[in-house]
Amino acid sequence: MSNQISEDFKIVAHKKKNSKIKQLHVRQSPEESIVTSITDKEKQQKRIVDAKSEISTSDFQESILASLQEALTALDRPKLSKIVCFGLGKFTDNLSARYQLALLLCLKDFYQVSVCAYDPCFSENEIDLLRHFEIIVLEENMEGKYKVEPGEYVLFYLPHCSRQLSNNLLWSNWGLSLCQCIIIANSFHEIIERSTVKTLKENAEYVSKIMPYVLEVAVINSFKFYEVFNDTAVHVFPKLPFVPPDLWLQNKEPKYSENDIECVTTGVSNLRMKNNVSYEQGLF
Repeated sequence: MSNQISEDFKIVAHKKKNSKIKQLHVRQSPEESIVTSITDKEKQQKRIVDAKSEISTSDFQESILASLQEALTALDRPKLSKIVCFGLGKFTDNLSARYQLALLLCLKDFYQVSVCAYDPCFSENEIDLLRHFEIIVLEENMEGKYKVEPGEYVLFYLPHCSRQLSNNLLWSNWGLSLCQCIIIANSFHEIIERSTVKTLKENAEYVSKIMPYVLEVAVINSFKFYEVFNDTAVHVFPKLPFVPPDLWLQNKEPKYSENDIECVTTGVSNLRMKNNVSYEQGLF
């Protein structure tokens, strides 16, 4: 029997007098398969909409919008050009990732800008769902090395992503371009506090270098599931005109060990996609 035929069957259980279960294969028609697929997709869409409704009516959304307002004020209130998201994770399977996506959708509505996203673990179904919610799915694993264009201000959303991803993002915009970056991510301060000197040198060198010039605005985490947004903070760089110029000369591209599961690089993306490995940390 071919693989295709076997996928068109479903298992039905019947009880015999001796209480043993016999499994029978019953063919599912193409029409039934289509209906099942549509129903599943509608269920997933509803879960996301429900999660978005919870976020939009929560004190947590007010807190993160207030933190963003404070950060943008420090930059003289620029108009956001777009939102770029890395590391949502498997949001169809994971509660944490679903609420993080819900917040992304709330930010999209509030700022009325385009949104693009990437995670190497996205399934085809998840890509379809993101497109349904008018999120552009990037095709290339940029490893977080997204460079802003002149004149644009980009809100980067990296929910519970690895320190390497934040490090790559900083490196790719190393210089005055960082003034155009607004980053929602794990607290840089906490990354520094929780890392050894060796770890910072190998995995977060640019986080460490820029730390004296970061304005980090804490986000009050009042959400009912604390783990979804713990350690989240907003980072902006309003003091860069006063940075010693020689700081920008230290701009060697970061390299990481492929054995480090926290950082999904282009060379290992395909393998880790099969194992559902995301940029994201701290899933529950």
